[in-house]
Amino acid sequence: MRDRPTPHGGGQRRHGRRHPRAVRRSGRRPHPIRAGLTGRGIAVIEDAAHAFGSRNGRHRVGATGDLTCFSFGPIKNLTCGQGGMVIPRSSDEADTIRRLRLLGVAQSQRERANITTYRVDSFGLRYQLSSINAAIGLVQLDRFDTTERLRRFLWRAYRRALAPLDGVTLVDVDPDRSVPHLCQVRMPHRDRVFQELRAQGIGVGVHYPPNHLQPAFAPWRRPLPATEQVGEEILSLPFHQHLTETDIDHVVAALGQALSP
Repeated sequence: MRDRPTPHGGGQRRHGRRHPRAVRRSGRRPHPIRAGLTGRGIAVIEDAAHAFGSRNGRHRVGATGDLTCFSFGPIKNLTCGQGGMVIPRSSDEADTIRRLRLLGVAQSQRERANITTYRVDSFGLRYQLSSINAAIGLVQLDRFDTTERLRRFLWRAYRRALAPLDGVTLVDVDPDRSVPHLCQVRMPHRDRVFQELRAQGIGVGVHYPPNHLQPAFAPWRRPLPATEQVGEEILSLPFHQHLTETDIDHVVAALGQALSP
């Protein structure tokens, strides 16, 4: 089920500038949204936090859209320990992002090493990735072929193990094209099952509680019944490339016991 989105107006160019719209890629099948927006002056910013390594047709996610954003947090497909990356499409966009990530400073770190001053051109934040985190990411990138293969193998192992369980629906992430980041199921009595599995030391989680129910979004809240139903049923099972099939069998057996009357 899907909640019906509220139509948005005002997607026209103003003063020659494009208005951004975010598109979420969570390692699932890509949505063909860009063609309908380009002519309206709307830039597609892909939120690909969970989708590193996945494919959009023949291309890797990140090769399409106007901007693509990846997250490299501790549990992501590729990790830097903490941090992320924005992929621009032009040198001007790259320069703007570099200024924004480092307090609006126009010169690069290498350029500043050879001068006695620097220039702040615009607003900026302190969002740069440290060299230590970047080094971690480069090592992970060298191993990513193995990571990709293992994540797909382990997700399919979960699919086989979960198949006999009544009342459990695996959220399909299309592993032929995606590199799975999470292994999620839907089930009745989620909160009780969550507590029972956590009590056994099994690291289940919930990704994610519905955003529109958070206090920060209260001024714009409206009923989203399908989202709210999923939010009550979704459960993330332990998932990373260091799992074994024995680990998966243990998790699924405990899940089956927790679901038993």
